[in-house]
Amino acid sequence: MQINKAYRYELNPNHGQLMALAKHAGCARYAYNWGLAQRIALYNREKQSTTAITQHKELNRLKKTELPWMYEVSKCAP
Repeated sequence: MQINKAYRYELNPNHGQLMALAKHAGCARYAYNWGLAQRIALYNREKQSTTAITQHKELNRLKKTELPWMYEVSKCAP
């Protein structure tokens, strides 16, 4: 017989931590939506798909010029 266990944790962040969590979530949301829009546009234009590696390199290139606010969060968020 298999027994499943679960642990429940409650977070109680202060104001600074709430802001950091919101920034990380916003960055992840932006990166996902940007990548999805890129894939849809490429498919509609050329009927091809792209790879995650290619999109990651493109996003890193854009971070330096157009998206400097992404440097405020962890590199793992996007």
